[in-house]
Amino acid sequence: MSVGLPPMSSSALAAAVALAGCADRMGEAVLSVPLGATPRVAGEIGRAFLVPRGETTNVVVEVSGVAPLFASRPVHLYTFLYDGPCESLPAQPRYALTDRVLAQSVRTTAITPLGGPFRVSNTAPLTLDALRRARYAIVVRTSPADGNVELFCGTIDAPPG
Repeated sequence: MSVGLPPMSSSALAAAVALAGCADRMGEAVLSVPLGATPRVAGEIGRAFLVPRGETTNVVVEVSGVAPLFASRPVHLYTFLYDGPCESLPAQPRYALTDRVLAQSVRTTAITPLGGPFRVSNTAPLTLDALRRARYAIVVRTSPADGNVELFCGTIDAPPG
């Protein structure tokens, strides 16, 4: 049984359009990667936007919510790149994208938002093409203080052709 993702929030759509506009000037398009929720956050949705920036790629993660049971407030989201697909993650990530972990709300400008959706943005030290060729998995976890619990995972699709 296949379940489609609900539509993006209007703010996520606006962000994607803005990011796409920036990326198109560089000759590449923004890649959107659906993030599947783990059983701990069942019913929530997530998406990562990969924005090419020359030799690096901005990774913008947006998730619909994280229950207070699994993440203290303010919410800290840790993003990692693993070799291979979500179904067979190795023990250790290839890259930790953790320069910024304090999640921001897409609905409020409060410094410590209580409710989602939440967004966190980091930079991967690879081009978008390299990320796609390697087919990394993007994993979003809670903070170490909250148990380092896996919340979302999505596999970056290989380039067409």
